[in-house]
This record gives sequence, structure tokens and C-alpha cells, in this order.
Amino acid sequence: MKKAFVRFGLFPASFSWVLLSAAIAAEEPTVRIAILQEVPSVRVTVLAPCRATDFSTGKLIGQWPNLKWQGVEAGNPGLKIGPIQTESQTVLLETTNDSILRIDARPYRGDLIFTRTPAGRLTVINRLGLEEYLVGALASEVSSDWPMEALKAHAVVSRTMVAHRVWIQKGSPFDVTADTATHLYYGVASERQRTKEAVEATRGQVLAYEGELLSATFHANCGGHTEDASELWQVKGDPAPLKGRADPYCRGLKHFRWQADLSSTAFINALGKTAEGIGDFKECEILERNASGRVRAIRIRGAGGSALFSGRDFRKLLGSNRLRSLNFTVNRSGRRVMFDGFGWGHGVGLCQWGAYGMARRGKTMDEILSFYFPSAKPRNLKGLPGFVSSN
Repeated sequence: MKKAFVRFGLFPASFSWVLLSAAIAAEEPTVRIAILQEVPSVRVTVLAPCRATDFSTGKLIGQWPNLKWQGVEAGNPGLKIGPIQTESQTVLLETTNDSILRIDARPYRGDLIFTRTPAGRLTVINRLGLEEYLVGALASEVSSDWPMEALKAHAVVSRTMVAHRVWIQKGSPFDVTADTATHLYYGVASERQRTKEAVEATRGQVLAYEGELLSATFHANCGGHTEDASELWQVKGDPAPLKGRADPYCRGLKHFRWQADLSSTAFINALGKTAEGIGDFKECEILERNASGRVRAIRIRGAGGSALFSGRDFRKLLGSNRLRSLNFTVNRSGRRVMFDGFGWGHGVGLCQWGAYGMARRGKTMDEILSFYFPSAKPRNLKGLPGFVSSN
């Protein structure tokens, strides 16, 4: 114990900790972001007083004046922090208020939660207040140079989406990921003054429908028509705010049009077991499109047979970065399969480049939100189901 005390400079147990101020905790919910999943280990640096506790029991594991490039790994039977082997499956690393924590040199605010997964690997979760998170998250998704009304609209949509996840993810280890599965988030490095201004200008503002927080979402470019949420997910109640509509505002902007091609061999291989037995590729036949023009069903024909795919499965197999949307045509050219499409993303909710286009035409935040989420109402997050009223 004495050796560990000297090596890590452990503080006496009476050290006074400032974790999250009472004011911040009272004003906004906390977000848990999975910034890394199923990794073997990470390095953590905290140039400020910090401590680690067992997340389940609160038992103190260690506290330090600082940590410099210390390893954290899954260990056995529990997590290992530097030379300290614990029996803890989940460890909370807290620091003084406003201090920066670094994971593999990338800076984050708030606290860190390290979890040993069933596979014997490591998941790293960043925990911080919603408004503070949004400053970095918004700038991770769109350029801070965008018109302020577009940034403000996106801030409201992001806040709504993430708060909804916080509401429904209770009991889960984290609320959102840091990638395109939910919301891009690069931590402190992505924070910008203008996105901070957009978050501050809309603090607490969300979209609600029929008295509940809306399950809002967004995508890069709808390709000229947004998508009905019911085409992709089960939608509770009336889906009016998440219905697709023609969108002239993203036309000609970034990601509006795309092309992709790959060899017929690579194409069939990407489709995997479902395409086994069809033999040499012959053609793709689009069987059905929905009201937005996106592919619902497609048949692949080969010399030995055919295979049927839903549009969603087809895109998942080929990869969402290659097949950027389901609004496409496909042709064979020799031994190549050629795609010509519109938009990038699932198409539901806010079209990011459409919001940009609207703001460039002088549209306000409220007009942008009304266009992409008709019938949804602006509300303060406080007082909605799942969130404490400020009264």
C-alpha cells in the first residue's frame, strides 16, 4: 500500500471533491456516451486531482494528484488501472470540476466510466451534462461556419434526440454512441464558439408531440424527399411529425447526388450467404419503391438463380458509405455493378444540408423545425415525461 501511495501520490481520504456542481445537476440531465467499445485497453491522462471508485459500490480504488498516460485494461478478475488490479467490473473516474480527461490523447469533459465487457474487453463511457455535451456533439456533426439559424435548429434536434435516448435508455450502460449509429461526438477537440452560441441560444429547447418528447432524428441529405419514419422503425401513435415530404432545399448541395460501382464478384461477395447459389451475376431488379422513391425490395439474378432482399438489408450488406441511400438506380456495365443515387442517410427527420439551404434563404430556426417536423411543438425539456419540472 505504501508503494502504491508513493507511486501515485495518493491523497488522504479527507480530500474535498468537486464532481458536478449542484446547479448543473439541477438544470440538465446527464448523458452517457460510449466513446470506445470492445477495445483491449486505453491510456488515460488527467492533469488534475482525480479518483477512481467501484461504480456499483462506491468503494474507493485510488486517488491521485494527476494521472499521466496510465493504462486501463480489462484485467482479471476486474479492471486494471496502471499497476492496480481490481475486482471491479465497472470503474468511475472523476475529476475536479472543469478539468479535462484524455483518452488516448483525445480530450473530454465530465467523468469517465470504464466497463469490463463479457468478452473480456473494455468499453469507455464519457459522462457529462447534456448542454455541455451538445457543444462538442453539434460541431462534430456540422460545420460551425453554417448559418446560425441552421445551427440553432440542429441544436434543438440534437437535444431532442439525445434527451429521448436518455429517457428510454434508463437501465442501459450508456445512452448514445460517439459514431453515426446515434450522434457523432469528438469531445473537446470539436468544440467551437459558434456551436456553443447555438446551444446557449436554445438552452433546454426540444420538440414535443402529443405531450411527449419527440423521437427526433437527422441525416446528411435527403436527396430531395425525406422519409417516413414508419418505413424504418415502429412508430408509436400518430407519426405526423416524422412523415416524409418533398424537400427542395438540399438540391445541388453536398451529398445530394452520388455514384458508386464495384465488380460483380465483389458485389456478390458483399451480399454474403443470402446470394449463395445464384452463380454469375446477371442483373438487379428493383421490385418496389416507396412514396419517397426509396427502394423497398430488390431481386438479384444470376446464372444459377435469384435472391430477394429488402432495401434496408441490401444497403446494410453493401455498406452505408458505399450505398449512401436507398434512393438509387442500378445497372450492370460489363463486369461492373453501377449505382446512381440521391442523398446520404436514412432520410428521416432533419435534412442537415436542407436546413443549411433553408437558412441560406433566410429561413429562421422555427421555420426550419416546422418544415422538417410538422405538428411538433417547441417545449422546454423540463416538465416533459421523464424529466423533472423546474417549478
